[in-house]
Amino acid sequence: MSTASSAVETPHILRPPYRDEQIDLGKEWDPPELRCGSTTQELGVWGEEVAYRHLRARSIQILERNWRCRRGEIDLICYDPARGSIFACEVKTRRDHGRVPAIESISRAKLARLRQLLAFWISTHNMHAELLEIDVIAITVSADHSWNLCHIEGVL
Repeated sequence: MSTASSAVETPHILRPPYRDEQIDLGKEWDPPELRCGSTTQELGVWGEEVAYRHLRARSIQILERNWRCRRGEIDLICYDPARGSIFACEVKTRRDHGRVPAIESISRAKLARLRQLLAFWISTHNMHAELLEIDVIAITVSADHSWNLCHIEGVL
């Protein structure tokens, strides 16, 4: 089960509007055990699945997952009928160890690179988009296994 915090500081590169959401995907979607043997990769895979389910619950169409080319990777490429836009979604999942929060670990350079990758994806799929947007989903997992999902639309 997830737990939404009451306040999230807005990082210097990402600005509102954003939503902290409390979503319950069931016991089977609790984060991987926070033990020495669990890897960052396992946590990342879990976080991407949570983000995928979050977007699908909002009626957003997932066009690609983990799309890669020589230039880089996009976690999720989506179409939101409500916004009328195709967007790339960067998913960051971190344990809450007091280091840099997940949402603050995404640089402007990374966001700009994602926009270029999205433009390349659109051109290779013979699609047209008037607006190229980047969304960020940041998931922070606490030691007690509660977690917080913060979805920021159109950060760039």
